[in-house]
Amino acid sequence: MKMMRFGLLLLLVLEMVAYPTIAAEQPSDSEIIARIAPNYNRQDIPKGKVTIFVQLYIKDVMKIDIDANTWDVEFIIRQQWEDSRLDTREYITASTLGDFATIWVPDTFITNSRAETAVPMERANKLLRIFPYGKIMYSSRYRMTLACPMSLSKFPFDEHNCSISIGSYGHTVDRIDYSWVVYKSKTPVIVADNALHAGMNLVNVFTHETTAHLNTGEYKSIVGTLLLQRNPYSYKVSLFVPNILLGVLLGLSFLVSHRAPHARMLLLAVLVSLVIGQNYLALRNVPILPYRTCLDCWSYSMAAFCVLAVIGFAISTSVAQFKDCDMEEKLGSPRKMWKDPGTKTDLIFGSLYLVSFIIFQIAFWAMTLA
Repeated sequence: MKMMRFGLLLLLVLEMVAYPTIAAEQPSDSEIIARIAPNYNRQDIPKGKVTIFVQLYIKDVMKIDIDANTWDVEFIIRQQWEDSRLDTREYITASTLGDFATIWVPDTFITNSRAETAVPMERANKLLRIFPYGKIMYSSRYRMTLACPMSLSKFPFDEHNCSISIGSYGHTVDRIDYSWVVYKSKTPVIVADNALHAGMNLVNVFTHETTAHLNTGEYKSIVGTLLLQRNPYSYKVSLFVPNILLGVLLGLSFLVSHRAPHARMLLLAVLVSLVIGQNYLALRNVPILPYRTCLDCWSYSMAAFCVLAVIGFAISTSVAQFKDCDMEEKLGSPRKMWKDPGTKTDLIFGSLYLVSFIIFQIAFWAMTLA
């Protein structure tokens, strides 16, 4: 028993003595770089042409501002390149550095940025790792307001190409070249499942490259673009479907006898007020633009149909005042009521209204959904 206690005590003492020795052997970031490359200077770009392989992960689309033509997005850029000066095979297989100022990193920036918001816990949102053969992986998280030129001519069925453009701030394409890379995913631009919650649907994701020709040389940028389509469900439910039903009711109002002008006038007043009110509420949320939108065309057309219904009511009422409308005494049969001038006027205007309304619906939805 005493020997067992002595053995456990001895193991405990040895562990206490060995632990600080092990901890002391863990090199710092600067020591790692000094071991790998004694003459390493982080200000010097690696020799030759450096190719930066980039993958983009979009975490959140926080806001799409149609007034300012911008979108607020949070994303992660993963960059990978090779620096032959940092071959770690003789020392370690891989190392994660906490001090990002110890090695050279590309001067990558977002070319279409309007503003940048600081991400909380900035140090925890960057990762720098050295792999064997001098491979460097640098991952950083951003939260920015980016430019997104928009055309609202098909609002609320509009589509927009919102992009993230990545390039070098001070090096030409002959020194730093950017290229998209695909790892385990099928696309270099990955969008989180719950990233879009600003009333937009993701239609497609595509990438391309651009080159800016300046006096100091050519600067290459790689662009990841999201094709976003507005979700028109709320407009369909609150505007288009009710307007169509009200428009049909306006056409059916011609079936109300002109001999009941007060009832017909009340019905027209209610229907016209509902149509105008719904379109006013919809247009109130649209910014003032120098061009017309689909919503403008819809609202103006519905106002025209309201005017047509009122004109038809006025004309049929005026025509009926010049004739004796007592059909039971004059014509003696319900079938001969079609000979009444007021009824004929209602039939003509009602048919004209409904035919025009159907043609407008077919043309509008054919052009909008094309």
